[in-house]
Amino acid sequence: MNKIFSLALLSLFSIGLSACGGCPLIAGCNGTDRSPYFISPVSSHARGIPVPPQTRLTYQSQHFRQTHQQSHALKEQNLTGIAFPENTAILWGGMPVERFIQFSNPEMKGFSVYPAIGFKSEQSNTFLNLWKSCESDLSIYLKNPNDWSFNPSNMEIRGCGRYQQRSEYMEDNFRQNEADEFLSKINQALQQLPKQHSYPVIQKPSK
Repeated sequence: MNKIFSLALLSLFSIGLSACGGCPLIAGCNGTDRSPYFISPVSSHARGIPVPPQTRLTYQSQHFRQTHQQSHALKEQNLTGIAFPENTAILWGGMPVERFIQFSNPEMKGFSVYPAIGFKSEQSNTFLNLWKSCESDLSIYLKNPNDWSFNPSNMEIRGCGRYQQRSEYMEDNFRQNEADEFLSKINQALQQLPKQHSYPVIQKPSK
């Protein structure tokens, strides 16, 4: 009897895993992102940066019916992502960037900013050279999480590609020491730069 009962429980547990395993709640099991979003029809601002027309603004859903495309912008306090239109970028810190994504962990205040593919940065300084060297997005901790502008006094870079902030799970001390050195250098270079006030919108050159 106990064996039959155990098998029944195991079957129910397996069904539960097959139904929910590996499917992020926000994406659903069909792999599509159900997050509410709004396509901005005109130029505006969000989190302190300019938003050109046709920018996709993604938000954290506030109720189960609030999914997919919205007819109007939602509350900025619930904004989780900014993605500029195809072939469009803004100069952020001297780097052409195409999107910003807020950290999914609510305890981590900040975002990742992604260099735009196919664009070239004409500017050159220590900060930009270090960013380009890691060929990846920057993970940035913010003192004020609502300010996504390029404001060094509000920012601390926590990661870029293989260079990530020290973690208790990191076992390779040599690589971690290398990461610590890189993050120290890029943060020092960052703090030498002024707050940015103008964010030029640039287009990818046509072939």
